[in-house]
Amino acid sequence: MTSDTAVRKYDLLLKGGRVIDPANDIDGHFDVATSGGHIALVGKEIPESHARTVADVSGLVVTPGLVDLHAHFYGYSASIHPDAHCLPEGTTTAVDAGGAGHLTFDEFNELVIAPATTNVFALLNISGEGMVGQPEQDLDGMDVDLTAAKIAQRPDLIVGVKVAHYMGPGWEPLDRGVQAAEETGVYLMVDQSPIHTRPMAEMMLEHLRPGDMVTHCYAMSKPMTDGDDKVKPYFFEARDRGVQFDVGHGAGSFSFRIAKAAIEQGFIPDTISTDMHRSSILVNQATMPETMTKLLALGMKLPDIVKRSTWDPAQAIGHPELGNLGQTRPADIAVLNVSEGNFGLVDNGSGNRVFKTDKRIICEMTVKNGQVVWDKNGRSRDDWSFTPPTNPAI
Repeated sequence: MTSDTAVRKYDLLLKGGRVIDPANDIDGHFDVATSGGHIALVGKEIPESHARTVADVSGLVVTPGLVDLHAHFYGYSASIHPDAHCLPEGTTTAVDAGGAGHLTFDEFNELVIAPATTNVFALLNISGEGMVGQPEQDLDGMDVDLTAAKIAQRPDLIVGVKVAHYMGPGWEPLDRGVQAAEETGVYLMVDQSPIHTRPMAEMMLEHLRPGDMVTHCYAMSKPMTDGDDKVKPYFFEARDRGVQFDVGHGAGSFSFRIAKAAIEQGFIPDTISTDMHRSSILVNQATMPETMTKLLALGMKLPDIVKRSTWDPAQAIGHPELGNLGQTRPADIAVLNVSEGNFGLVDNGSGNRVFKTDKRIICEMTVKNGQVVWDKNGRSRDDWSFTPPTNPAI
């Protein structure tokens, strides 16, 4: 509802929610006020009279806008529009994972990044054309110098390097990607299923650097666990080296059996992401809230899930101004409902099997740069009864 009083220090006031902001060590019931597109105050009992718009979010969870490290908005045939699929899910920042390479990035920026309300960043594919067609098999198109030059040209938008899907026997794409990342000071994300000439252990222990990231960490195609559901020792060794592990849910890269066993053995992901594209949304509802729900059902604690969906990915991409509710930070906020009921969650890569749970995380409201861009139940809106009568002269 809109305040009628004259003292209005804030543009928007979210009242009474449970605020979880891991970057600032906040987990409790607070109000959140915004002004001029930025976080103005997180505090107790902020007067409603001080805000132009007040939204009652009691009973809900207020977090920084979610940060999705792995999505597809360009290049891939099943890519999606960021605003249509991110903002309704509380995701205010997303990273396109390798859709564009150095030859196609400028078009990606013009068509997708620049017009988007969502903060869209890019992992630049080591393949010059990115995921357009099948260029990820073309070694001649994987140029270290040109990839590094494009990253150096747009460090504001390109946050890392992506290597994926190569079917050949050798390590050339990965090593070239690592070299380009090394030269530009960014991290590398790899999506590479093991084959006999490229085993996972060698990839993680010999080719990746600390800070580099393995996505699809709970995938059947990259099995973290053995036949007895035990996490393979070299995954722990890689983590000890500083290799990061990202969920990257997707349409074929998340197994409840692997994830459950790994989480129970203490191998939780470093970051939570969706690998969102048309197939993963339709079959598995691979949004940020749904992926977070699956990890909640498997035993992770909500604050840990929020941290790996906000602050940790923001740091991974080198944007610590995001993923937190610190004063003067961009007012990117997700309001989530941890609803109770009888729900079925669907995995993939192992036959789209269902996991039953009594909780589901649903996005109720998204605030981007201080503007309410998604409000599922109209909490920030005036009641319909305030509609003025029609003009009888018309």
